[in-house]
Amino acid sequence: MTTETDKTLKFNLDFKSGVPYYKQVILQVEMAIVDGRLRNGDQLPTVRKLAVELKINPNTVARAYNELEIRGIVNTQQGTGTFISDKKLN
Repeated sequence: MTTETDKTLKFNLDFKSGVPYYKQVILQVEMAIVDGRLRNGDQLPTVRKLAVELKINPNTVARAYNELEIRGIVNTQQGTGTFISDKKLN
């Protein structure tokens, strides 16, 4: 099962950069929005799926998604998923 996001956005972490993993996830989502790889309504991978893919704790991904939601960049719908909002980033 692949989603549109799977085709356009591949998350990668730099384990040696010293930048917290959750911040790296946030930055990658923001950059994908700015450069057009993610658009309003696109669905992000589930917390569990992204955690397994990146080999990190699901709480780290949940923290990143929560921060993105606080900033208004994504909307989380319980039982449905996390989606890119219509907020414009510069």
